[in-house]
Amino acid sequence: MKKTIIGLFLLGAVVAQAQEDSIKVLKPLKGSSTNDSVTYYKTKIDDYKFWTNGRKPEVLDTTLSIKNYYNQNFIRNDAFGKLFFPNVGGVVVDLEYQNTPFNPSMLPTGKKYNYYYANDIKYYDVKTPYTEFIYENGVKEGNFLSSTFSHNFNKQFNYTFHYRGLISEGRYRHEKAQNNTFVFSSNYKTKSERFKLWWNYAAQNLKNNENGGIEDINDFILQDDRRMTNVRNIPVNSQTAKSEFDARRIELNASYGILKKMNEKDSTFYNPIELKNKFSYEKQKYRYEDTSPNGTLYSTPIITGMDYRSKKSFTDLSNTTTAGFQWTDRVKIEAGVKFQNLRVFADQAMTIVAVPKQIEENLFGVVGKVDFDWNEKLKLYGNVEYLQSDNYKSVYNVDAVLDVTPIEGYTLSAGAVIQSKLPSLNAVYNQSFFNNFNYVNKFETENIQNLFAKLKLDKVNTTLEASIYNIDNKVYLNELLVYKQLTDNINYFKIKGENHLRFGKINLVSTAQYQKVTKNEEYMPLPDFLIRETLYWQGELFNKNAQLQAGINATYFTKYNGLRYIPILNEFALQDPASIQEIGGYPILDVFINFKVRNMRFYIRGEHINASFTKQPDYFAAPNVPYRDFKFQLGLKWNIFS
Repeated sequence: MKKTIIGLFLLGAVVAQAQEDSIKVLKPLKGSSTNDSVTYYKTKIDDYKFWTNGRKPEVLDTTLSIKNYYNQNFIRNDAFGKLFFPNVGGVVVDLEYQNTPFNPSMLPTGKKYNYYYANDIKYYDVKTPYTEFIYENGVKEGNFLSSTFSHNFNKQFNYTFHYRGLISEGRYRHEKAQNNTFVFSSNYKTKSERFKLWWNYAAQNLKNNENGGIEDINDFILQDDRRMTNVRNIPVNSQTAKSEFDARRIELNASYGILKKMNEKDSTFYNPIELKNKFSYEKQKYRYEDTSPNGTLYSTPIITGMDYRSKKSFTDLSNTTTAGFQWTDRVKIEAGVKFQNLRVFADQAMTIVAVPKQIEENLFGVVGKVDFDWNEKLKLYGNVEYLQSDNYKSVYNVDAVLDVTPIEGYTLSAGAVIQSKLPSLNAVYNQSFFNNFNYVNKFETENIQNLFAKLKLDKVNTTLEASIYNIDNKVYLNELLVYKQLTDNINYFKIKGENHLRFGKINLVSTAQYQKVTKNEEYMPLPDFLIRETLYWQGELFNKNAQLQAGINATYFTKYNGLRYIPILNEFALQDPASIQEIGGYPILDVFINFKVRNMRFYIRGEHINASFTKQPDYFAAPNVPYRDFKFQLGLKWNIFS
């Protein structure tokens, strides 16, 4: 890993000539005349764009902003409403309820934030070759590296390589994380842009040692009295268990335009009729092994006479064909059909416990999409999917959002998500050498109705959001570690506000969220309040050749009965009511310094600094799993335009 990083940096230093807003590129000399002149041309940051499936192109962001600071973590997303396990690359706990993907999957909850979904894959269009490096140190030992290289052969064809690798030892016993992801994406279009082709291949491997948490939480809370200030000495529930999730996915998209019409706004052309096809195939594997399994930890006997290794696989084959109609440059409608085949299977059928070798599901139905972009003040987007299945009758997904901007600087977005979908396939099928973790469940579809609204007040740098949910037939893992389906509904709402105040170069960003499960709270425990305050200074240095951002970040959430993490499944279960451990009620303080020179950003963080002077630490991410201790974080992000 270290040799790779050094080699990539040396290569970048040779080929890179980066500037903040523009890049000068030297054209080769033409001819042999001594009077030939050297010609320069400039490219702007707007010449470097990317997009994901179903979204409009975005310009690469190389700025030093508070948004980019919030994204400085392994999952590369804002961590508000999330809580990390002690080691980088480990489990991430949700502190709020969010909509989950409609497409069925075997992806465990414990690994979902380390995984690239199909809609996470980026496609690029760059004027000159573009390279991005992200480097961070791991916990105790190890490193995290993310690198991207993108190149356009011409205006019509681009290819991109992306690699993300992590090795982190962790502070506690047996919690090493090792993740590797490789993505290749490419896009092509004819000169007339009538035919377009974009595709990607993603290979992902996520490995974690599973210690099952610490045996006695008082060894952590009273570590000074028990002489266990070196947390490596604290006994854990397992030192031999490991989990691994492996996924391989290929996706191929193509479109062909029919007829030709001029856009009256800018004299460009578009195709009133467009045929599209999307094909994808993914295979996922989940493995769990333990050379010295502890059945008493999960109150289940161990099946003798078989390897202490569980393995199951999942395949998802789907094809979607649509026709799009665009009568004007403002209105576009798509409609089509979709077929999907799902299989969950093991290497062989269980004879000791009645679990078949595989289960299979076929789905077929219709899909649709509307894109109504009337003007800058009124926009409507919507998607619909309705599928008939073999065993679940019908499943559907409807989501729509309306954007209204009545006055410049004030935008209201409102929408709805209505779903009836298959439960997680981890809850449907499993084989294990732990007797009680062998099952085939036949559940009803989970039904979710969600209404939401978002108000952006640009003139006062304030955003207000609200959501309400009704969740029927929720599938959950109960305190006995058995999957059940709730025959009642869960009602939940959340209200969130964010404000950015500026006093010269001093900035204060405040984020607060109140949420409540008003019905059947015991089946979906969440903290009532989530709060984050970020106070920082940002300004230019060295004759505006560099920028500095320095400050402190504080987060807090109220106590709640957190879910228990079950390594065998990489899922979460309800706690035993007789021995509830509350999670939360503690502040987390970070200090940070971010420094930018041209397109290179350095960042230094002291994470959870108040852990260093907490005499009796009671900060946990989940029952028996401590939250991260103090960590000195070094990082680098380098955007190279060559």
